[in-house]
Amino acid sequence: MAANIENIIKYRFADRKLLKEATLAAGASVSRTDIAGDVNGNKSLALIGDALIRLDVAHRSYIEGVGPGQSTLVLSAAGANDSLAALGARLGLDRSVTKNPSQRGEIPRVTLASTVEALIGAVWVDSGNQFDQVQSVLRALQLTEPFESGGTDRSP
Repeated sequence: MAANIENIIKYRFADRKLLKEATLAAGASVSRTDIAGDVNGNKSLALIGDALIRLDVAHRSYIEGVGPGQSTLVLSAAGANDSLAALGARLGLDRSVTKNPSQRGEIPRVTLASTVEALIGAVWVDSGNQFDQVQSVLRALQLTEPFESGGTDRSP
């Protein structure tokens, strides 16, 4: 499981516990005694990941000279739970989630979206807050590709 996720996101974790936490659904550790972890599962890492997606969109918007309106559209597309869940399913991440046993059948889209965000947050923490590492993962996931810039490139 871990190696598969690392191949998908093109990042190797130094701290495997972060990868495990990123794939732990909220409530899973409460529902089963054989699952260790925080009752909130991957929610804390998902908050970090969500913020990093927003930062990447804002940064790329500035570098590529994209206006705020287009940036908002990109963020709405890239950061929406439906988009994140679809991405997670397409990449097969749904098979790696340690789900709450009360979640029967398919992984709920919100849980899968949180897992994608949590993986991004886990990379941030594992890499020692290296934004370039996060950006590499976002590119590997093609998460913020909806940019169709007609603006001025401001890259150095």
